[in-house]
Amino acid sequence: MSAYRELARGLDSAASTRSRLAKVASLAAALRPLEDSELAAGARLLSGSPFAEWEQAVMSVGWATLSKSAASITGWDIETIGASARAIGDAGEAIGLLLPSAVERSEPVTSPLEIRDVDERLRELATKRRAADKQAIVEDLLRRSSPLEARYVVKTLSGGLRVGAELATIEEAIAEAFGADRESVARAHRDCGDIGETALAARRGSLDAIRFRMFHPVGFMLASPIDNPEEIESELSLDVVEDKFDGIRAHAHKSGSRVALFSRTLDDVTAQFPEIALALAAVPGQFLLDGEIVAWKEDRVDSFFRLQRRLGRKAPAVELLAEIPVAFIAYDCLVTGDTPLFERSWSERRGELERLAAAGGFRLSAVHRAADAAALESLFRSARERGNEGLMLKREDSPYLAGKRGRAWRKWKKALATLDVVVTAVEQGNGKRAGMLSDYTFAVRDGDRFVNIGKAYTGLTDEEIRRLGARFRKITVGRYGPVRAVSPEVVIEVAFDTIQKSRRHKSGFALRFPRIVRLREDKKAAEIDTVGRVEEIWESVQGGGTGKIG
Repeated sequence: MSAYRELARGLDSAASTRSRLAKVASLAAALRPLEDSELAAGARLLSGSPFAEWEQAVMSVGWATLSKSAASITGWDIETIGASARAIGDAGEAIGLLLPSAVERSEPVTSPLEIRDVDERLRELATKRRAADKQAIVEDLLRRSSPLEARYVVKTLSGGLRVGAELATIEEAIAEAFGADRESVARAHRDCGDIGETALAARRGSLDAIRFRMFHPVGFMLASPIDNPEEIESELSLDVVEDKFDGIRAHAHKSGSRVALFSRTLDDVTAQFPEIALALAAVPGQFLLDGEIVAWKEDRVDSFFRLQRRLGRKAPAVELLAEIPVAFIAYDCLVTGDTPLFERSWSERRGELERLAAAGGFRLSAVHRAADAAALESLFRSARERGNEGLMLKREDSPYLAGKRGRAWRKWKKALATLDVVVTAVEQGNGKRAGMLSDYTFAVRDGDRFVNIGKAYTGLTDEEIRRLGARFRKITVGRYGPVRAVSPEVVIEVAFDTIQKSRRHKSGFALRFPRIVRLREDKKAAEIDTVGRVEEIWESVQGGGTGKIG
């Protein structure tokens, strides 16, 4: 049997390079020597979870359990472990550094961790409910781990390996390790919902034997943004145009009386929307649809801010269901009967979707055409008047490329307005920005005070974030767990798509999709926008304004 440390070395090698090809090579080298009996588990662990996607299982190990386990094994106190994790921005890195090596321990590791050991113990966590039982399992894993192994055990428990290798990279590594076709690997993984089974089939040359199975999360086809519609005017004859809805994107699986809804984050959200599941269950046949869950009021899409109140509730109250009704708007059909349609053209898939829609149970996205940029602009205004974000343009001949972004699908949105705001608090980011102060809470002026109105994560380059990080550390005025309160000095311009009154922020408003447009080093905090300006924008929206304001 193979030692888990070889997987950990492969992950560490992938983390040490920014080259995608080098990452693929490192992961392929870790997979290649594994025996058939451990290959499936090894591939899943390289992807960051012991479970196949179709299993929909979770280990549910929180920071309290993790920190207590680490304190027990490392000998460091919980406060030190927490401070180290916050400083580094990654619990796995911190605990790996704090864990004594085998020669330093009073009880050295006697037998190396095998892949099978890690797989079995992590799976066992999903069966335990008591925190003490979970802690015992985590302690056992850490006790038997070297610092390198502990780093990736903890990263797996924390829900992210953070080595810059997503599932698409693992698919490429499988293809390279076993001489398989890259697209065949991706198709097999999409169809079975198990990267481990896919790796085993690639080694055995049996990828074509894998058939599509319902009721596991599938990647969503993604769209590339359009900056200027005039740039694509010559291609409009190839496209159909649909509204871009402001809701929760979801795949709806239906077979017999069973229905499952999977969100874009690949989570099962069926229980959150029982009325949609009930309506889809009544539609004849077996199918998989792509669409949007939206708040619905008076036969049109309602505000996303209202839909937010429905999110995350495993069993929404009957009163909430009545207060905030929802609808499922379908815009693609990926499976009908036993036939996958991913490789078929949009036109063929649309035909199947319209056939299913005739039975009712869901709403159908309307399709339009635009001859030129002026017609597209008119469609955009109409979409905004219907309460939608903007437009989607889809090539009629495009297949459904799960998990990929390209020019076959494009999206066009416009910022409603921009505001000059001041940063009042910062936090460390996640993923490739772990350890960087990249998440900014920002405020507008209300008289002689600043009131928070939102939080932004995107828009600046890594170099700008590093430079600002040094400044934020100097102007920190308080620490509240992972949050640094900072002196209100750094001014940024943020864009956003819509606005709503809210009790969540002291300003009384919340912004939808705020993102940083630029730093405003030419402005001081006393010159930023006011709550009065925000109220003007909100009143314009209430009055039917749809374009960029001021």
